[in-house]
Amino acid sequence: MASASRLQVGVGAREVLRLPGPGAVVAVYRQAAYLRLPGGIVALVAPEVPPGPLWIRGDVFLQDLGPDATVTVDGDGLDVAGHRLPVADAETWQGPLPRPSRLRAALPLALDVVAGAPRSALLADPWRAAFDRAEAAMGRGDLLSAAAVLGGLGPGLTPAGDDALAGILFARRALAGRDAEPRLLAVAGVAVTTDLSAALLGWAARGQAIEPVHALLAAVAAGDRIAALTATDRIASFGSSSGADLLLGLGLGLATDEVPERPPSL
Repeated sequence: MASASRLQVGVGAREVLRLPGPGAVVAVYRQAAYLRLPGGIVALVAPEVPPGPLWIRGDVFLQDLGPDATVTVDGDGLDVAGHRLPVADAETWQGPLPRPSRLRAALPLALDVVAGAPRSALLADPWRAAFDRAEAAMGRGDLLSAAAVLGGLGPGLTPAGDDALAGILFARRALAGRDAEPRLLAVAGVAVTTDLSAALLGWAARGQAIEPVHALLAAVAAGDRIAALTATDRIASFGSSSGADLLLGLGLGLATDEVPERPPSL
């Protein structure tokens, strides 16, 4: 059994774990395994993976998992492939956000740092034309249309367009504050994509992303360029291209921070 002191449960995963019942293994990778539980999607991730809202992070027996592994959630823990994970007593991780006013004052530094990020997959064919349409929609203040274009666009376990949209939503939430969450959640709901991406988009709209993204905004708000560049490098190393796609979206979201006044009719 894994020790609770060695586990860390993201705030989104904590919410998912509230609903008991059987689950299933969706996919297994070298450092992560995705589970579909009654309350939604979570990921078991190795200690080397940065904290995130939907992650259960620690020594989580990834080598024992397969598509037929039994998965069950109850009030005290999570049983996966015969291993008991005491999630009820584990630390809950939630990424902090700087005050919107401090972030707005530091926008020149934020945009300068993000501009040096690696090139996103969305800036190459065959996805460039669609991305250009999304960028043009944002330029018109039409975030809803941009979300409709970006949802499910491009390569990756979480498609590149979803990662970019997550960056946009996160940036808007960080700049606009908690009152923007309902409108941003409605925007996230426009994206037609996978269950995992949809869950991550929802948490991005609530101001939660992987830990290096929070570190980037904290460094920017503090005026610490070196720490901001370090955080940007950490984000860029995430996934095969997810980090670069996320940084592209962060730049767009920070550059144009208007939020729709009301949600779309769904």
